[in-house]
Amino acid sequence: MSRAALQAARGSSFANQTNIRGSKLASQANMSRAALQAARGSGESPIRHYRRFHGYDYSRGASLFITFAVRGRWPVFGWVEGCKVALSPAGQAAVAAIAAENRRPGGAVRCVSSIVMPDHVHLRLVLAPTNNPEPLRLVGQFVSNVKRWARVRAAEAGAVFEWEENYHDHICVSRFINEKVDAYIGYNPLKYTLMHGPDAPLKVREPFFSPRFPDDEWWTAAGNSDLLAPERKIAAVSISRSLRAGDFPAVVERLLAAARGGWVVASTFISPGEIAVRRALDAEKLPCIVAKPDPLKMVYRPHVDETAAFAEGRLVVISRECAPEITRYDAWHGMVEALAAMAAASGGGAGAYIHRKGGLPAPKWEFRGPMGRGRETPPGGLKGHPAQVEPGPALRQHEPPGGLKGHPGEQSLQPGQHPGEQALQPGQHPVEQSRQPGQHPGEQALQPGQHEQGGPSGRPECT
Repeated sequence: MSRAALQAARGSSFANQTNIRGSKLASQANMSRAALQAARGSGESPIRHYRRFHGYDYSRGASLFITFAVRGRWPVFGWVEGCKVALSPAGQAAVAAIAAENRRPGGAVRCVSSIVMPDHVHLRLVLAPTNNPEPLRLVGQFVSNVKRWARVRAAEAGAVFEWEENYHDHICVSRFINEKVDAYIGYNPLKYTLMHGPDAPLKVREPFFSPRFPDDEWWTAAGNSDLLAPERKIAAVSISRSLRAGDFPAVVERLLAAARGGWVVASTFISPGEIAVRRALDAEKLPCIVAKPDPLKMVYRPHVDETAAFAEGRLVVISRECAPEITRYDAWHGMVEALAAMAAASGGGAGAYIHRKGGLPAPKWEFRGPMGRGRETPPGGLKGHPAQVEPGPALRQHEPPGGLKGHPGEQSLQPGQHPGEQALQPGQHPVEQSRQPGQHPGEQALQPGQHEQGGPSGRPECT
């Protein structure tokens, strides 16, 4: 059989299968439609199958975040200048269409927040409680009317374009999410500038080279990379989940004092204590370094709270590529160790592990060097109150202003020493204890004038 005949046979077989599948779907759709009409005619309440958030009854009302875009992402509505959008005649037509649909009398859908971007539109719509059996159809009608009248009025102004089909929606189930959506809509022009402007700080630099990172590791970064300059004093902070909520204010204030004095706090910011520190730094507009084990894409898409920080140059996000076989737990903990090494690489920084393990009466700060890298614990300004155990001499050589002042009971870790372990004496191996002359391993040291159990000779007495 020739190749043309074989292709024709395959095409006919595929067409037959497609027709059979299409007829089955059509019969099922007709049966579903007939069953729904029969239920409505009998007065029974039909089962509602909404195509959005399954399990939510939209007839009780909802707040929805809506997005729809121009086909091909053609910037027909204008251009962004700083944190504002300069609207073209087509953009003005889109704004007028939203306002006209919002003024429609008797409508169950209202727009409470909106932004017309160069190539897409964001809306937050509020759907009032309704007895309509398909309440989301009201939302679809609102969006369809805005699309139609925007295109008609733009065509009158000489701009012809087409919309992408359908729209994207996200339900806002709390006041917190509503506030975040409104802030996202307000920050959208600024985010667009950060992503597509001349400087574009949100564009990911890959690979990112810095004296702080080893040459054999692949790092990426987005944001103000000057925060990673060698002369910066970086405090790589890891806060254990063993800390209580009542411990957060003292820890946060100590780190804020260091940040006001020129330190840059670096962390993964995932534990509750680290999140509290991050919020305090943002509130005072202080810089920070956020580390993530997930790879950064070509353009970093910030959260709502991060947009202003990127614009003001007080935030940088870094990431390190991990091997595929490494678990996510190990990836996060490996990033904590990498931050401690990065902070100690230059600039006089150091790492701090803050925990309350073992029933400690107060949070314990343990200063870390670059674990696993064979370097000495770096000098830094991590100091405490006069009553606390001061770090070693290396940590007291350079005391920058705004050093981290802490509480009693803090400990300086030697190279290779883990938190909670005792420091090793010179020539002592990790598995052995310091012994007195004549003492065997596992025996307790004798006090002055004390004999071993059994008699003066040191051997058990015979009876």
